[in-house]
Amino acid sequence: MTHEQFRAILGAVYTPLYRGVFAVMYGCGLRIGEAVALRVEDVDAKAMTLRVIGKGNKERLVPLTPGLLSDLRQVYREHRCAPWLFPNRARANHIDAGNVEQLFRRVRRELGLDESLTPHSLRHGFAMRLFERNLPAETIAILLGHEDVRTTKVYLHLTEPVRARVQETVAGFYVPLFD
Repeated sequence: MTHEQFRAILGAVYTPLYRGVFAVMYGCGLRIGEAVALRVEDVDAKAMTLRVIGKGNKERLVPLTPGLLSDLRQVYREHRCAPWLFPNRARANHIDAGNVEQLFRRVRRELGLDESLTPHSLRHGFAMRLFERNLPAETIAILLGHEDVRTTKVYLHLTEPVRARVQETVAGFYVPLFD
């Protein structure tokens, strides 16, 4: 998912809770289930991290940007329903991942975006932005909660910025055949 596609999707979602879920998935590389289950206590404003409980009940810390922290605070101020960062309407639990997925599909259709885009594409987008900025695959694997870097490498594709760097590097190898 490109940054422009993410901005378009976010711009088409009007409910702060759902905007928050999408933002945290893209901005922190979370799976849909990890994002909806965030608790208010998982946000550490001092350390600028988000505590995530991933697959296999494994905990990891992901960096939180000042802008996203501010947005999450605003989302919480609108509902003030601890313990959930994204509570459901009954305020008895967190919002349902299925509802988030359904909204994503609807918005994707309305925007005319490719059907291959799914909520998981937000996580892929996070990984790609890090890769484009030359972070090692091993670091990206840690942030995504992958035990094996080979799992992470499935996420990493040749995007335009990466292609341009490859082209520039390869051009440096050129040796003229003729004087």
